[in-house]
Amino acid sequence: MAAPPKTPLARQARLLSKILKLVRKERHMISAEVAEGMGVSLRTYQDFEAGRRAYDFDKVRRFAKATRSDATSIHLGVQYNWPELPVLMMDNKMATAFFILTRDLHTEIGPRLSRVPPGLLVSGYRQIGEEIRKLFERQDAGAEDYLARAIAKTYEDPDDDAGDET
Repeated sequence: MAAPPKTPLARQARLLSKILKLVRKERHMISAEVAEGMGVSLRTYQDFEAGRRAYDFDKVRRFAKATRSDATSIHLGVQYNWPELPVLMMDNKMATAFFILTRDLHTEIGPRLSRVPPGLLVSGYRQIGEEIRKLFERQDAGAEDYLARAIAKTYEDPDDDAGDET
């Protein structure tokens, strides 16, 4: 068997193929379901998923719509060789949300957006990160408290409903 081509486009096609399979499997979908959702034939989808076609931005967008995933994170996953990124972001669509928020900010303030210092963006993202950590701490604490109470209740004596009447 011949070695797979080592050109950048061949590596890109293999990475996109890997990402499409990861997302499709994470969504518990079969190829036929994705093909139908994309509005393409099963063979066209199979060729797309196998990396036998040229990189097609429209097909990535249609794939994302069919799988309820994030097209922007798929592109970023290919560009930066991070195939797990689209799976991480398929429900919250963080990459596309960032694009939309940036687009909206540009609509509001115009080309001055290009003059925002990178340090401000880093500072803002750190604040967002801190809020996300606090959210998870609250959720984790809530789950732990719930389980502690539920376990304690489970271990109570069922005959002790009326209190200690011995």
